[in-house]
Order: sequence, then C-alpha cells, then structure tokens
Amino acid sequence: MSDTAQVGLAVVCYAVAVSAQLAGLALLVTEARRTGAALRRWRDEDPERRWSDEDPEPAGQHGDLDRVVARLVGNSFDRTAAVVLLAVGVVAGALGHFLSL
Repeated sequence: MSDTAQVGLAVVCYAVAVSAQLAGLALLVTEARRTGAALRRWRDEDPERRWSDEDPEPAGQHGDLDRVVARLVGNSFDRTAAVVLLAVGVVAGALGHFLSL
C-alpha cells in the first residue's frame, strides 16, 4: 500500500471514529436531558408533597412515580445504539492509529 493511500485511510478512520463517538455522546446527552426533565416535572408537579423522615412515601406518590417510570421506559432511546457508536469510534480510532504508524 502506498504512503498516500495509507495516510488517506488513516484520516478516514479518524473521521469515522470522531463522528461515531460524537453521535454516541449526543445520544447519551439527549437521553440524560430527557430523563432529567421528566424527573423535574414529577418533582415540581405538586410542590407541597415532599419526602420526609416521618412519612417516606406520601399518599399518591407511587402513582406519580409509575407514570414517570412508564414515560422514561417507553421512550424511543436505544441505549444499544449509543454503545455501538462509541465502540465503532474506539475501533476505528485504533485502526487509524495503527495505520498511521
């Protein structure tokens, strides 16, 4: 393989690695924000109902929590896609590194 082709292939591998890792991180950040927003809505829904040492589970709390959990579990985020994108980024980066040696 010529030096020019090897450098070109290394650059392509690095570009794929960076793109895949950034896409995986974007998926994870999006999911974290969505989860945080759902939990904040649940917390702020009834500000008078607070957790306390005397009454650790106020009346009606389980129904609210069930709705939040159902909303979070039922979203379209696929954690496997984020893991695969991050793995592809690591493998492509390693391949680009070995090609550049």
